Amino acid sequence: MRNEKTFTLMSPAPGFTSRVMARVAERERVQARRRAMIGSALLVVVAVIIVALIVWWLISWVAVLVVTPQVIVSVLDVCGTLVFWLGVALNAIWVVVRAVAENISVVSMAVLAATVCALTVLWLRVVVGPSFASQTIFVGGSR
Repeated sequence: MRNEKTFTLMSPAPGFTSRVMARVAERERVQARRRAMIGSALLVVVAVIIVALIVWWLISWVAVLVVTPQVIVSVLDVCGTLVFWLGVALNAIWVVVRAVAENISVVSMAVLAATVCALTVLWLRVVVGPSFASQTIFVGGSR
């Protein structure tokens, strides 16, 4: 059995903890800088890849249009057809809105507006839940 009364307790040199904490802080700064550089490099690589893919896609479209110029005529024809049918649909909507607006009374309009408001409140109640107070955000983490 050892005699523990003869052991002396040693204390660290003055400034030891501050030097250790400075080293730890410097190591953390270096690691943070390294992580930031790696993240920046990955971001740049991904951005370059995305730009390269977009340029490749555009070049392929230009190549198709150069080889077959009748594609431009076909695309313009389809766009013209789409614009025509969009105009027809908007004209139909305009005719219906005018017919309803000219043939509805003020009381009917008020009833329709109240119905829209009631349906909106019902929709909010279903989406948000039964209590709007449960959606309150408190700053500071306590009520």
